[in-house]
This record gives sequence, structure tokens and C-alpha cells, in this order.
Amino acid sequence: MQASTAVPSRPAGLRAGAAAGRPRCLQAAARPAQRPWPRARTARCAAAAGQQQQQQQETQQQQQETQQRAKDYFETDARPVILYDGVCGLCNRGVNLILDWDTGAAFRLAALQSPAGRALLARCGRDPNDISSIVLVTRDAGCFVRSEAVRRIGAALGMPFAPLAALAAPVPLPLRDFLYDQVANNRYNFFGQTDACRLTDAGSRAARFIVD
Repeated sequence: MQASTAVPSRPAGLRAGAAAGRPRCLQAAARPAQRPWPRARTARCAAAAGQQQQQQQETQQQQQETQQRAKDYFETDARPVILYDGVCGLCNRGVNLILDWDTGAAFRLAALQSPAGRALLARCGRDPNDISSIVLVTRDAGCFVRSEAVRRIGAALGMPFAPLAALAAPVPLPLRDFLYDQVANNRYNFFGQTDACRLTDAGSRAARFIVD
């Protein structure tokens, strides 16, 4: 009886490669090498990064200039500044009231929309475009908004506003601000708008306003 000779089996990888027409090792070698990063794309990325860095530097410089400008308003005059909506009918009536009752000129005034107003808003950490609230800015960087600003202004004006401010002090701040917002959010509907800021007809009281 003639002994049968076993034929050695081929590795599975070679069988699959042969079925596909070539071994896997040759298939991998035939793949194109990964192309290097295109030079044009690298240059565009570098230019974009440089432009972004320049914009960040310009923004930082503008912020520093704004902070310095806001600081300069208190270098020679320590009086607090009241920021008000310059085109709001109700706000301009409030400015007239302050000018009439603040006989000691304890406050200065600036429109929220003015360069001074925007700089002082930024100093308070608020959006320079935010004109939603009256703001009282003090020399020591204290900033008071909404009902608390109104209360502090009233307390400094003396009679008859100081007693009213004292009565408002115990009222919870959220409740006071809620009532303030009801008026502030509808001030244009109830009291209208003006075409110009109060400064244009301030006359002899123009020195009470900060003008840039």
C-alpha cells in the first residue's frame, strides 16, 4: 500500500491574498504613501493664526484704553456718575429732577450711549451696548444698577427723596428690581423717546455732564 504524502497548507493570509490576485503583503506595499501636509494649506493656517493673534492683541489694547479712559474720569473729580438712557423720555425727566434737586452738584451725568457711558459700563463689567438700566458709578469702582441705583441717588438728594429711599431699603432687592424692570422695559411705550440727549439743552448746567 502506497503511503500518501501530505501537502503543506498555505497560510490563510496568503490564500486570501492569492484569491484577490496578490498576497496581502504585496497589497500593503502597493498602497501609496500618505502625502505630506500641503505647503499652501500650512501657509493659510499660519496666516489665519497670525491674524487671530493680531485681532486679540488689538482687542486687548482697546480694552486697556477703555479702562484707562474710565479711570481718568475720576482722576480730578471724585463725584459719582449717573449713567442714563439719553433718548428715553422718562430718563430725561429724571435727569431734570436730579439737576433741580441736587443743589450741591453731588452727581455728574453721562448718557449710556456716549463714549464716556460706554467706557464706564465696561469698567463696571457690563456690556458697553447695554442700555437696559440706570447705572451709578463711584470712584472706588462700585457700580449699582436698577432699583439700588435709584435708591442710592434718592438718598443723596435729601428731602423728600431720602425718606422714601430709607423706606425702600428693607424691601427685598429682587422685588424692587422686579418693579423697576416693569417700568424700564416699557419706558419707550409709556414715555416715548427723544431725538437727542439731554445735554443739548442743558444750558448753564452743561458742566454737570461728562462730554467726550
